Amino acid sequence: MVMENSSCYPPVDSDQTHPWLMVSQGSELQNHTFYSISKGQYFERSIPEFCHKQVAPTSYGWLALFDLGKPPIHCYLFSPASREKIPLPPIELDPKSKIRPLYRCILSKPPNGPDSCYVLILSNDDSILFCRLGDDKFIKTTTTSFGDDYYFSAATNFKGTIYAWIHKDDSHRRCSHCSLVEVDFVGKEIILKRLVNGKGQPGQISMPFTMVFNDYLLESSGELLLVHMICHKFSEKVKYFRIFKINTLEGGEITELRNIGDHNIFISDCVSMSRSTKSGGLMQKNSIYYAWHDKNLYAYDIENRSKTVLKPCPIEGASFLKCWVMV
Repeated sequence: MVMENSSCYPPVDSDQTHPWLMVSQGSELQNHTFYSISKGQYFERSIPEFCHKQVAPTSYGWLALFDLGKPPIHCYLFSPASREKIPLPPIELDPKSKIRPLYRCILSKPPNGPDSCYVLILSNDDSILFCRLGDDKFIKTTTTSFGDDYYFSAATNFKGTIYAWIHKDDSHRRCSHCSLVEVDFVGKEIILKRLVNGKGQPGQISMPFTMVFNDYLLESSGELLLVHMICHKFSEKVKYFRIFKINTLEGGEITELRNIGDHNIFISDCVSMSRSTKSGGLMQKNSIYYAWHDKNLYAYDIENRSKTVLKPCPIEGASFLKCWVMV
């Protein structure tokens, strides 16, 4: 069902606890459709601030907006509640790269607060950018704390601390070793602190090279979760998920979960989050809703590993972006 009105944002619904799936489409990404899972409705809008931009939800209720015009990429932080804008340095692109850039953004502190706020940006070309709010340029770096062969797989702000999930390929054992680190910023470097238990051992997971996977870190009911998406090697279609709880107070101790209670998980290219299922309606419980690279939305039942295909709204053409937003 489609609903239209003159307001920029979809209607406020105090009963809706889950995020909207926002689809940006059109030649300038000027059309924005908001889909409600619980009601099975979508609302068509055109939001000037989102036109021709990748929208990436970040910490503390802010959005990071990246202009997809000619390089360099101009970007800024935007508050949907107050419409406040905070400029960020432009992002220089590699002229030889053929990858369409997609960004994830993590903030260390509220950007409009009294404390210094660092901005961490992860790109789909594996580059890592950071700056302190107010700087005139981003610093492009790698995870040199543990060696150049470590890669950021995911990152999030959990209870005021930025954590990252990093992995290292072990060609001898033909697997990747993945573990949690605490992220800090000193001068022009990112400092990583590995979480270890009382025996000096890190909590980690090893994945064989035969698997293609994506990782997501998020907070759910006051706990830090790692969502591990396993894909088919050649088609990259999702096979199944594994969910782990990471205890940051016990050296990154990892426990696999089969149930996440009264919350669901929402995943797209630029954001992952967990929200309550109290909205009810058409929404499944104990599920992962993920917006993948096609025009569908998928609901994955965590308990029985079944998958339901949803058609959230009409999507025309090949130029579109999908993400979860709370507005």
